[in-house]
Amino acid sequence: MDLRHLQTFHIVSSHLNFTKAAQILNYSQPTVSQQIKALEAEFGHTLLNRVGKKMYLTPAGHIVKRHTESLFGKLDSLTQELKKLEKPAGSLVIASPEFYCGRYLAHIIGPYIKLYPDVNLKLICCNSEETLKLVSSNQADIGFVAGDLTQSGIERRLIDEEELFLVAHPRLSIESPLQNMFDAHPFITYSLTGLIHNCLEEIQCVPKTIVECGSEEAIKQAVLGQAGIALLSDRIIEDEIKNHELQVLSRFSYTMPTYLISPENMKDFSTVSTFTDLTIKMWDTL
Repeated sequence: MDLRHLQTFHIVSSHLNFTKAAQILNYSQPTVSQQIKALEAEFGHTLLNRVGKKMYLTPAGHIVKRHTESLFGKLDSLTQELKKLEKPAGSLVIASPEFYCGRYLAHIIGPYIKLYPDVNLKLICCNSEETLKLVSSNQADIGFVAGDLTQSGIERRLIDEEELFLVAHPRLSIESPLQNMFDAHPFITYSLTGLIHNCLEEIQCVPKTIVECGSEEAIKQAVLGQAGIALLSDRIIEDEIKNHELQVLSRFSYTMPTYLISPENMKDFSTVSTFTDLTIKMWDTL
């Protein structure tokens, strides 16, 4: 079966006009007519009927139209995916916690756009849990997440490991043992993940009151505002510790991994692979 004949029928069935189809396909009208007749002979069914000046699809024509729409839709999708393997172009959606957006991505995006000006970037700031959901559902092409990953269908690259500190504002009355701090002040966190549970078990403390915040940056600002104590990574609070704005109550043997993630079926797309390579190259320097 000649694919060109199917394509001709696909265009004719969409416009029900030989002249219009000939213009779109850059064929002569007799060529369009001959290809339709050849397809009808091969199928053994009439596909089009003409009543006066109007053209109609026969029942067989409707069946063939339904299948050609599916066929050429898939071919178009195939073409678009193959284009993504060529020079980076089109859209690239990146999801990331606010801290990584400001600390790292703000400095990576500029050089990337200079290298690949045909790529349109969209940056979504959200916490690690929401980032993982966006990447898993193919709503984001690349994501940055902190913490352990068990999600299937995700390509991941370990790009950092961060130390974890329990911190408080220096003006809070520091009490010993540490459990007294958890009894006296709220524990501020964005979720009680397995890693946070492990850290709390290591110091044998149980929070009396928990306040959940939407991002690591929001948690840090809450602690700076003396709203409670929190467990944060060294990257997020290194300046505040150096400037004595935050006091370290405890360090942990556990580290928090940082991953660059993407949907497994997109790892070879040029927009994803080039951004991943540049990020890994620049990350440590930032």
